[in-house]
Amino acid sequence: MAPAVRKVVVDGFFTPCIEDDMEWVETLQELQGRRRAMTKRSIEVHGRELRKVQDVQEKVDFSVTCTVIVGRGASRDTRYRLLIYYEPREELKVLSALGAVGVNLKACEPKAVELESPIQEEQDIMLIPQPLFIDMEESTTLASLVQR
Repeated sequence: MAPAVRKVVVDGFFTPCIEDDMEWVETLQELQGRRRAMTKRSIEVHGRELRKVQDVQEKVDFSVTCTVIVGRGASRDTRYRLLIYYEPREELKVLSALGAVGVNLKACEPKAVELESPIQEEQDIMLIPQPLFIDMEESTTLASLVQR
């Protein structure tokens, strides 16, 4: 018979025990099972187009990672590299909604997101059911959760 494991309070915190570790492992396994298959497309846009993408994101379910590409001269030349993530079943809705505001995502090659992607932002996007907008300059993962 295994000895009983007791939790001891130290400085107001419980010391971890094997049951806590096993519960955490089970939680991680459950979360991995919830990951959604996703498709991504990469596109470069100007600031005005970025705002349009953000407006569309409030109405259509897709996630975005955004990286600033240093522009030449005035700030109006600043461009952004966006990775648009969506579930394959939502592809027509996403392409149509973005096309309607002048963002031609159809011209960009679709790529499947690997379920075992080493990129933390992609893991967050696959796991969290709400659309995310992640500014890669500020990202510490789970940045800028879009609330509805």
